[in-house]
Amino acid sequence: MKTISKIEQEVDQIRLAIYEEIKDMTQAQRAEYYRKSGEATAKKYGFKIIANAKEKTI
Repeated sequence: MKTISKIEQEVDQIRLAIYEEIKDMTQAQRAEYYRKSGEATAKKYGFKIIANAKEKTI
């Protein structure tokens, strides 16, 4: 039997916490939740979010 590493356990806990937070949301509410989360993460780490992979960044 395979044992689950501490990292896998942590990822599973995070995944479950997110599921519990969004399980009763509509599809539109979930999209907004992930959009805001993505924007906050991008701002925190200095990433730029682009809408399209073909979008030129100069």
